[in-house]
Amino acid sequence: MNTAANWQAIGLPRWYDCKLGQINDKTLAKLVGTTKGQIRYRRLLFGIPAWTVDLVIAPFQDLLGVESDRDIASRCGASLSSVTAYRESLGIPPKPRPTPRKQRLPTHNPVRPYRALLGLVCDQDIAKLAGCTVATVKAARELLGLQAAAPLPKEPQQTPIPNYQGPWLGYESLFGTMSAAKVSRASGVPFSVVERRQEFLGVKPYQRVSRVARYEHLLGVVPHSVLAKLVGLTASRISDMCRQKNSEQKPQAE
Repeated sequence: MNTAANWQAIGLPRWYDCKLGQINDKTLAKLVGTTKGQIRYRRLLFGIPAWTVDLVIAPFQDLLGVESDRDIASRCGASLSSVTAYRESLGIPPKPRPTPRKQRLPTHNPVRPYRALLGLVCDQDIAKLAGCTVATVKAARELLGLQAAAPLPKEPQQTPIPNYQGPWLGYESLFGTMSAAKVSRASGVPFSVVERRQEFLGVKPYQRVSRVARYEHLLGVVPHSVLAKLVGLTASRISDMCRQKNSEQKPQAE
């Protein structure tokens, strides 16, 4: 902020002074509830230069030429053309295109449709998905020069609860495997009784964990159709989840 600013003209400080020049004048005017001209006038009183899209890209400058312009644009929220223009203004060449790797898996190999998972998902899971042996998956992965992926941690198993004898008892072993409502339907015991019994035994209510949650790190990394087969969902559902994930991570900028 300019120390030589005319404080008599500026007057009392405003809560949004710290945002002057940090975001677009028009955007800030909407947030404040005033006109773009008023924001611009106050910014000039402080001697603050106008916001530009370069300010959004600048924090990612060290990635220019290392990652693609499209990836950087997705990270910072600027348009692809803005990132490209900024990179070219600095004289930085674009990221070199990788040399296409020769396809070395024969067409009849059962692992071929799932080669995008090799090195990202453990061999055991791919073998189960492809309907082949783990040795076949291992051979295909090593043929492509990929390291094995560690198996995902197993979900914690609840200690089985023995069934008790007596009226409105005998269903306790079902706790932790299904909801109290399903236990009620399976046992014929009123839901309120089942729920109180579960609370009395100190058993946490059953929560179903989506299979896709274990492979959420692969969203946008492997083809949607392949990930859909891995988790047992449709490709369109995986596409929707990927778009939602990107919208939550994308910063707001003009």
